[in-house]
Amino acid sequence: MFEKFKKIVVGFSGGVDSVTAVKILREKGFEPVAIFLKMLKNKNLDDVHCLADKLEVELIVKDISEIFKECIIKSFLNEYQNNKTPNPCVKCNYEIKFKILLKIADELGIDKIATGHYARIEKRDGKFRLLKGLDKSKDQSYFLYRLTQEELARIIFPLGDQQKAIIKKEALDKKLFEEIEESQDVCFLEGQKKVQDFLKDNLDQSQIESGEIQDEEGIFLGNHQGLVYYTQGQRKGLDLPGGPYFVIDKNFKENILVVSKNKNHSNLINKEIYLEQANWIAEEPEPEKKYQFKARYQSGFSLGKVEREERRWKIVLDEPQWAVAKGQSVVVYKGDEILGGGMIKKFR
Repeated sequence: MFEKFKKIVVGFSGGVDSVTAVKILREKGFEPVAIFLKMLKNKNLDDVHCLADKLEVELIVKDISEIFKECIIKSFLNEYQNNKTPNPCVKCNYEIKFKILLKIADELGIDKIATGHYARIEKRDGKFRLLKGLDKSKDQSYFLYRLTQEELARIIFPLGDQQKAIIKKEALDKKLFEEIEESQDVCFLEGQKKVQDFLKDNLDQSQIESGEIQDEEGIFLGNHQGLVYYTQGQRKGLDLPGGPYFVIDKNFKENILVVSKNKNHSNLINKEIYLEQANWIAEEPEPEKKYQFKARYQSGFSLGKVEREERRWKIVLDEPQWAVAKGQSVVVYKGDEILGGGMIKKFR
């Protein structure tokens, strides 16, 4: 049972998850104040207002499109230009959504905020613990590893113990939606299927040079459109005959994209991962203890240890992780609990 704090700020996208979060909170005795964060300038708000009216909930729209552009979109482009593969959803959740929702709550004199994330929070031994959502197919804890004790103390995840399939069915049965479309991971791609398309539309093409694609023996295979468009382990979009080929290296000095037919090439098999901007939620990992790791949201788990080397953290895996890339986030799990994680600075 949730402790009642009367009014509560709720991140409200107008999707089935945020709508259900509002309904659950109301049933628990809260008075939700729905906050729509307008991150994209061309977003049509008619459906959001309509849903808020159906739910009879107060709706506040805050235009943060300029902040989103500067903090998330420009950072995304800069990371790719610097040979990194960012995860903008991790950055957005921590630096945009939760910080702004908490700021709005403070302005309104409201203590608690809630979102429709599939994750859970428990307090044990005097500390708040971030846990996976019970619906393993929808668990979103990976994106939340940068949250702190102070923030978790003020957050509620009403959907943490819910099953997405049931939520969708109930929303359709109650005719809250005619159909339910799932939001895409990178919202600002605006329907574009490929990251490369977005990069081509938004990067200064005069600064990007095409060059040769070579295999690991230095044999010419074709031409690339610019090293910025490719990431470690990439297979699709190479358009090379006789493949499939996988990206194993980017030679910036000579502007050469290096590929191999060997999916298990040594460049793609990494056992040591060094982190930057590490955040540990309730406690630091214990030396010599085994943990689970996830380097991509959709990837499986790997086992290994977390070591401290002076001022940096290193993950040593029992089994190599395939095709990790700088800029991605590695999240550390202790069973269902998320200890924290960090961004990949380098690997070997």
